[in-house]
Amino acid sequence: MTEHITVYAYNVLFGDAILVEVPDGGQKRFILIDVGNVLAGEGGKDSPLLDALSDVAERTSGRVDLYVMTHEHLDHVQGLRYAADNGVTLRADHVWMTASAAPDYYDTHENARKKKLDLMEAVHAFAAVLGAEQVPPSLAAIFAMNLKTDDYVEHIRSQLAAEANVHYVHREQPLDGLHAFTEATFRLLAPEEDTSAYYGSRHAHLAQPAAAAASGAKSRPIPLPGVDAGAFYQLIDRMNTGLLDSLLAIDKAANDTSIVFEMSWRGRRLLFPGDAEQGSWRMMADKTDLQPVDLLKVGHHGSRNATPPPEILDLVLPPARRDQAVALVSTCAHVYPGVPDEGVEALLEARTSTIRRTTEATPGKPLIVTIEEG
Repeated sequence: MTEHITVYAYNVLFGDAILVEVPDGGQKRFILIDVGNVLAGEGGKDSPLLDALSDVAERTSGRVDLYVMTHEHLDHVQGLRYAADNGVTLRADHVWMTASAAPDYYDTHENARKKKLDLMEAVHAFAAVLGAEQVPPSLAAIFAMNLKTDDYVEHIRSQLAAEANVHYVHREQPLDGLHAFTEATFRLLAPEEDTSAYYGSRHAHLAQPAAAAASGAKSRPIPLPGVDAGAFYQLIDRMNTGLLDSLLAIDKAANDTSIVFEMSWRGRRLLFPGDAEQGSWRMMADKTDLQPVDLLKVGHHGSRNATPPPEILDLVLPPARRDQAVALVSTCAHVYPGVPDEGVEALLEARTSTIRRTTEATPGKPLIVTIEEG
């Protein structure tokens, strides 16, 4: 009798929650990849998270073999603590967390610490100079999301598995002993251990807000006597742009620290890239042997910034294998502009026979995709 992998991709609105059921060594094993959605708004309603995790708990009897937290963003980490607070708890035999989530990571990786601190100092200095009333609500929301994430990550770190079975992984991490699978094999394609590679060079504007903050600016700046108001508020606009640039650089780097893992099973290959952006994809193409896959979980909800350029996408989804590949998109329309992106959809349509979207399922329920053994 032919067996198959079953992928349950839950509609949690704007977020990710994926359960993979794998026949392995005469038993069913389960991998849960991320659970969360955005902080607020139509894409961030909490009830689908609880419904999804209730379904996961029922299918797995409350325990998964492996939980993968790809990276530290609320739309990937929020759900487990929320569900636990509402009476639905899960345990995992092994937990993989991105390497930079280790509590001592920035003590042992000086370059990454310096680059992240540069940006964080810029964010706080810009915010101090601008004051709460000058920061646009959209930027304030990004800032609030970054502050809240640590609480949800700590729940995963301390509550999901025994401490000895929580593993902080990167591309060069040996996986022996980090999971219990006997037939399925795994390969880590990202992230790099040293995440400073994802932050780029120091921004030239970082010293400007720090100098302004040191000058004792008020929480709501007003033009000084004799200063042209139009020019002054143009400066405020530039500061807002600088704040946005710094927040987006932090956000981009967090996406690029995503665990990207490939699972091979009985002649089939599935690839789960978290929200890895194009910078990470270029490193993967340079440092690893990217292989054609039977299922690609599309990154970052179908955003252009997480879809590799065509020459790299062709390595995992060769057009010649179009009739053999499935693309899976966890997405929610009308939350962020350009998500899902029409250009990304066109790239996928040229390289896969099937694109499946979580929007096909009722919120809180799974879209189900099966991959038969080869």
